[in-house]
This record gives sequence, structure tokens and C-alpha cells, in this order.
Amino acid sequence: MPRDLPGTGIPGVVTFHDLLFERHPDLFPVIDRMSYRWRYRWSAEHATRIVAVSGQTRDDLVKWYGVDPERVTIIPPARDPAFAQAVPDLVAAAVRSRLGLPGQYLLSVGTLERRKNHRVLIEALALLDPSRTPPLVLVGRDGGEAAELSKRAEARGVTARVVMRHDVGGDDLPALYQGATLFLYPSLFEGFGMPIVEALSAGVPVITTAGGCFPEAGGPATRYVTSTDAVGLAGAIQDILADRELAARMREEGRRWALRFDATALAAPLVALYHSVLH
Repeated sequence: MPRDLPGTGIPGVVTFHDLLFERHPDLFPVIDRMSYRWRYRWSAEHATRIVAVSGQTRDDLVKWYGVDPERVTIIPPARDPAFAQAVPDLVAAAVRSRLGLPGQYLLSVGTLERRKNHRVLIEALALLDPSRTPPLVLVGRDGGEAAELSKRAEARGVTARVVMRHDVGGDDLPALYQGATLFLYPSLFEGFGMPIVEALSAGVPVITTAGGCFPEAGGPATRYVTSTDAVGLAGAIQDILADRELAARMREEGRRWALRFDATALAAPLVALYHSVLH
């Protein structure tokens, strides 16, 4: 928030996505942590009202900055409608061909960094029968973890079953999601987890992390596994791959859950919040 806003008498509403630097300070340089903490705490203290994108973020504001929960309204971010719109088969095939992807694949989208926890995907893949498990496709820029993931895949004997793509454009993502057999998102911590909603919108069964904000994004149709449990993750993958009815049910229920993240559905509570601040 602007530093001079309180002196103007104009009310202010500020949105917080996460307090990741407080929860995982080891992921941030000291100077960045100090800067974020100074600016975020000041904004939390001086805002008339606060929007948190998840209950997890609201709870973190209460825990670290002593914010009164009554000042916080939870309004998640809106999804991009492109993920719910069917991509023509020819377009999807062209995207897969250009990126060198197989016809079937397990998909994970997110920066290749330690927090996203792709390592557990490699461990789980190594436990699964290669004749019954599609390859794993990791899509995201290299945040310093790609080399370690490649070494781990080699050590587990799954190098040929792991595909990494760092330069995928946003326009290609709907086709990649819709072509996936399963979407895997084992992140250690998020403020919300929009890739989960994108996958559900695309009609893909999702396995993600138990606890935190993840059930808020994933809803009841998503499968949840402890983030460090490679055996549990492998079992969940195997269960869904082996049960077509389960996968179909997850796709259908996931699409319905994702409707609540349409911009039209989320505009009303945001407008109501603005009115409450003005009046």
C-alpha cells in the first residue's frame, strides 16, 4: 500500500497471496526477507480491509502479523477460462508434436525449484511399473532444480521416463493440461495453488498435497497425499490409472468444483467488500 495513503483518509483494500518468506525464510535472501516483511506488515496494519486468497493465507496473517481475522475476507483468484475450453484435437496434437511429448503422460506444471517438490515425483515414478505408467512431463522454468532432478532420475533408472520442458508458452498450457492422463502437484507450500484449478478446469484428475491451502483449490474430487510420501503418491497414481470409473468421476466432479473460480462468481464478493469499505 502507498505509504501516504492513511493520511489522505481514503480507505484501502490490499490483497495478500501468501507469506511464503515467513514460513520458509531459507528460500529467500536476507535482504529480500527484510524488505518483504517491512512492506507486508505495514500494509497489513494500515489497510482498511484485507483480501486473502485462501484460508491458509488468512491464518498466516493472524499468526505472524497479529491481524484481526474479522478484517480479512477470503476471495480466491479467478481462473483463466481458456483451461475449460476444449482445445481442438488437431491443435493439441500439434502442440504435443512441437514439444516432443508422448501421446499419454503424467503432468506437473510449476517452476523447477525445491519448494515445488518435484523430487518426490521421481521417487514415485521409480516405484511404478513402466509398462503401465505413462512418462512424467515436468513443465516450468528452471529455478535451480533441473540438474538435481536429472541426476535423481538417472540414479533411479527413470531418465527415459522423465521429460522436462522449460520454455512452454502460456498459450500451449490448455492443450498440455487437457492432454494429460493425470496432474501431479506435490508442492510443499502455496498461497493457493492455481495450477490445481487449471487442471480441474481442463478435466484432468489431480493428486496434490494434503493439508494447507490445497483442499481449498482442489475440493473433494482431488486425491491428497502427504508431500514427502513417495509410496503413497505411487499408490494414488496406480489407483487412478487402474480405475477408469474413478478417473471419470474425478474429471466430472473436478470440472464442477472449478466453476466456483470463474471471475463472474468471484466478482460479487469483491464488489460487496468494496461497498462495505465505502459505506
